[in-house]
Amino acid sequence: MKAKWTLFVVAACFGTVGAWGQEPDVLSIDAEPHHHLAFKNEYVKVYQVEVAPNDAVKLHRHDTDALSLSLSASLVTVHFPGKPDVQQKLTNGQIRLQARGWVHSTSVQGDTPFRNDTVELLMPQSGERNGCAQVMAKEPMHCEGVHDRVGLGRPQFETDQTFVGLVLVKPHEQVVVGEPAGATLVVALDSGAAHSGESGKTISLRPGDFVWLDKGKAREAFRNESGAEVRLVCFGLARADGASHSSK
Repeated sequence: MKAKWTLFVVAACFGTVGAWGQEPDVLSIDAEPHHHLAFKNEYVKVYQVEVAPNDAVKLHRHDTDALSLSLSASLVTVHFPGKPDVQQKLTNGQIRLQARGWVHSTSVQGDTPFRNDTVELLMPQSGERNGCAQVMAKEPMHCEGVHDRVGLGRPQFETDQTFVGLVLVKPHEQVVVGEPAGATLVVALDSGAAHSGESGKTISLRPGDFVWLDKGKAREAFRNESGAEVRLVCFGLARADGASHSSK
């Protein structure tokens, strides 16, 4: 009887170790508790993400291509099931591609909370290409000789369907943003920018705040009311008729 009980205990322990060694369930991005859906339409979903130090974004999958806009300088470790963990030092304002099909979790080290806006591109993307930023890791940048795109800024990343540009607004100056022929999403990386809302009231933007300019809407003026440069990330999104934004 004693031998049978010992065998049962050993078997139970091995079963427990096996369970502990398994990956947790993979969540959809909508079910991941740190991703808070702030906006959704036919083009994009915008999630606002904040994770405290020593906490972690749970294991989740990306069903569409997404772009992560860092709003803090953070030290993180990214875990991909079946692959070595990758430690990354993220800079404030860094743009990263989280490609369709990615499954990962992210733990936050150091003393700084991890904050970002994650923009899911709901239309299928093709022809992904870095501009003047290393949005796709280990892929070359294509910045030499490029020019700012009117209303969308200096190219950071683009596909056949989407253009992502960076607009820099000097202190107390104003820029006009948008591309009336297509839809535009504007995300503030810094405090200080302000624009007129639909009611005509001036709205000040904080880091991570965003403005949606629908197809056909006139370009929007943004004024920097602060004493420091303000960065705006502008997404020129695929038009409903399927026309391309690519400048290749």
